[in-house]
Amino acid sequence: MGKLPTRQDVAQLAATLAESEERLRLAVEAGGMGVWQIDLQTNRSTWWPGMERLHGLPPGSPPLHGEAYIEAIDPRDRDAVRAAIREAIVKTGWHRIEYRVHWPDGRVRWIEARGRVRRSEAGKALSLSGVCVDVTRRKHIEHDLKFLAEASAELASVNDYPGTLDRIARLAVPRFADWCAVDIQQPDGSLRRVATAHVEPGKERLLREMHERYPPDPLSPVGTWHVLRTGRGDLVPEISDEMVSAGAADEHLREMLRQLGIRSYIGAPLNTRGRTLGVLTFITSRSGRRYGPEDLALAEDLARRAAVAIDNAQLLAAMRESDRAKDVFLATLAHELRNPLAPIWNGLSLIKRASGDAHRIEQVSGIIERQVGQLSRLVDDLLDVSRITTGKIELKKEPTNLVHVINAAVEVSRPHIEAAHHKLSITFPDAPTDLVADAARLTQVFSNLLNNAAKYTRRGGRISVAVEALPQDLVVRVRDNGIGIAPEMLRKVFGLFTQATRPDERHHGGLGIGLSLVEGLVRLHGGQVEAHSAGADQGSEFVVVLPRQRRAPAAGPQAGGGKPEVVAAQPPARRMLVVDDNEDAASTVAELLKMAGNEVVVAHDGEGAVACTAEFRPDVVLLDIGLPDISGYEVARRIRKLEGVRQPMLVALTGWGQPQDKEAAAQAGFDQHWTKPVDPLRLQELSAR
Repeated sequence: MGKLPTRQDVAQLAATLAESEERLRLAVEAGGMGVWQIDLQTNRSTWWPGMERLHGLPPGSPPLHGEAYIEAIDPRDRDAVRAAIREAIVKTGWHRIEYRVHWPDGRVRWIEARGRVRRSEAGKALSLSGVCVDVTRRKHIEHDLKFLAEASAELASVNDYPGTLDRIARLAVPRFADWCAVDIQQPDGSLRRVATAHVEPGKERLLREMHERYPPDPLSPVGTWHVLRTGRGDLVPEISDEMVSAGAADEHLREMLRQLGIRSYIGAPLNTRGRTLGVLTFITSRSGRRYGPEDLALAEDLARRAAVAIDNAQLLAAMRESDRAKDVFLATLAHELRNPLAPIWNGLSLIKRASGDAHRIEQVSGIIERQVGQLSRLVDDLLDVSRITTGKIELKKEPTNLVHVINAAVEVSRPHIEAAHHKLSITFPDAPTDLVADAARLTQVFSNLLNNAAKYTRRGGRISVAVEALPQDLVVRVRDNGIGIAPEMLRKVFGLFTQATRPDERHHGGLGIGLSLVEGLVRLHGGQVEAHSAGADQGSEFVVVLPRQRRAPAAGPQAGGGKPEVVAAQPPARRMLVVDDNEDAASTVAELLKMAGNEVVVAHDGEGAVACTAEFRPDVVLLDIGLPDISGYEVARRIRKLEGVRQPMLVALTGWGQPQDKEAAAQAGFDQHWTKPVDPLRLQELSAR
């Protein structure tokens, strides 16, 4: 018979056992695990420390037995847990399963359970023992990465970005949030909610109602507007009832928030190319998920991808709109060119048939002159738009007076106003309206506005021009009682080709570039222009604000008497060479010069022009640039190198009128640069020089 253990042995054994249990407890606690055992004969459970924490229970709480434990499991996972335990007992002898449990405070956590079956010598299952570990963070990461991948796939082919953002909001719920909202900043600075999703679809209506009745506060130090202002994400890991009460002063709003549920919050900015386009809002409620820095990083990553997709979609839409506008513009340009060409063509036919009818020829000539003027203005407007767009327009600023500018503009527009029987009223201030500006360009601005008012006001309408002199600015208001401007068009009226929608829908003509010219020219003068209208048939008002600059006092006349009278002498006949490969253009210019008493010779190519200059020795050479053999620039250079010939005045007569064209002409040796078509009066002035 062996020796019985002494009290000291028992005490030492108990201490060793206690030490082992403590090490096990520390190891289990460090690993976030809980140890459990189920007696399969009684269906009673034994829990060791750690199991209470994994199930949201206070330390020392009794274990949950049998169906009581099953009730703590998420309903979606109960059948799977039962099946895993049954299979372990009957077949495999072990199990490993992941499932969700509901804590008493409503939060949901993911648990991974692993266990083995202990059997008797006869093979009967006696107990099931194992460990549980909280895998909530890992499950969130798995779901978040899947959500991010699916959302990125949605964004990869975005065309309709509001629809895509709605799909992303619905992907986020319930994978990443219990409710989600997407707000996009509008051009006027306001916010528009483009997407809303809630884990309980019936509460989406409540979400929309809350947003309409209690929109985000632009001055709030947290939330949507704060994210929009700073361009940085917001994270509130835990939202307490006290925080809700403090942030929502209205009792009805607090009740809405309680119904929706709000536990944790993320606001992620939609940042791209240095701009914040809007905000993605994620909120958890019944899931109990508590957002952390890793969640904020994921939300900001998604928001960046969404912002790039939105930006690309907007650029694509702008390109498509630009293409559409280009097609409409080209069709409209063809239409506007044909309008004056038709009466010119018909007029030329009439002149041929009425060669002896001086009155008829004079009448038709007036028609042709007006239509050529219309063509010339059309081309000038196009060139002006191009110069403003590329920053190549040059203003000739000098002291002037806004009263004189307005009066000049009225004279330009008077035929249009009188043709429509409009009543025009003009109001000038008593104060001076001096400013330093390009008077011709400002006349163009106000004549465009007056022409627009005349065009878009029904016959017999009213147009008013009011000038106001403020301490620092001069303000001009051009009002009419015409067809008005739709609200959605007010921000677009100064865009290029805005008026040109479809040629078959347009009743007023024009290329839709007039207001673009107005905006560009006013801006170049350091001013601004705005359009106002209450809507269709409510008339329009265009307000031009120009910086006010007082004119310096003019120097008095010098002593020594008045200006001598000059008596004009009859100019002598001049020898002129016209060079153009377009025979019609060359012959018409030559005829006009001959009618002024000049001796004129015509050449149609560059080599002939150089030879003719050496032989004919003209006083003036009107030279086209685009010649069939050598360019007009090369002709000019060769003429300048001719020896024994008095150098003529060289005038470039061309359709190319950009600043670089004028510079190239000067470098080639031209004295002047004229853009086609040339006013016949200018040709007469050339004869008189």
